[in-house]
Amino acid sequence: MPHDRKASPPADDSHFLKTDPVRQRIRDLLRERDGTMREASLAIGRGPSYVHQFLQRGTPKVLRSRDRNALAEWLGCDPESLRQDFVPRRRSAKSRVPRFKPPQLPNAPVSAVREMAVDASAGPGALNADNAAEVARWYMPDAMIRHEGRTAPENLRILGARGDSMEPLIGEGDRIVVDISRRMPVTGEMVVLWDGGGLVVKRVEMLAPSEPPAIRLLSANPDYEPYTCLIDEAHIVGKVIWTVRKV
Repeated sequence: MPHDRKASPPADDSHFLKTDPVRQRIRDLLRERDGTMREASLAIGRGPSYVHQFLQRGTPKVLRSRDRNALAEWLGCDPESLRQDFVPRRRSAKSRVPRFKPPQLPNAPVSAVREMAVDASAGPGALNADNAAEVARWYMPDAMIRHEGRTAPENLRILGARGDSMEPLIGEGDRIVVDISRRMPVTGEMVVLWDGGGLVVKRVEMLAPSEPPAIRLLSANPDYEPYTCLIDEAHIVGKVIWTVRKV
């Protein structure tokens, strides 16, 4: 699922997030030094919302040792006091991705578009893989796909968005409709791509002729800096043509 590697915890973890002694200790230490979560995030070399995601959304569930040590140094406490001994048991992959059985529909001018469960760490061919998990089917007007989207139903995949790098255009929990037949980088277009570290959603900007050829990847959220990527290393999965979000 495209994102910047931040996901909301399941609803049954909400009590843990409020009662976790490590998270509460971090909140207390932040108040004592009159610091903000953004300052703490940047101080440990993370994105500006990293500590907020950890405290409020449970992502990551446990601090990595490098982050724990850096945060403890900044807060002026013993790193061992930020070590977590208990983490809620994660649901199994089978429960998270149930087998989907498409409903029977009457004859109608609609086409099925598959929603896929794709991890941020999935490779560049994730949406084409035969074993990619299908979690739902969306039935979209055929005319909308062919005339407005200018593509065929079999070229479309629906993914859940994660992270805030493309806000306000795309937010946590939104759905994006991706045309996997469009893989050539075009300035101004929004794409899902494998940037060497995971699947992300970015807007593309072609750089002046260079050797080797490179592109610039931009986020909508100004808190995230643009970065460049060699075209050979930026495996474009598809072009984002629609977004679906709750209001």
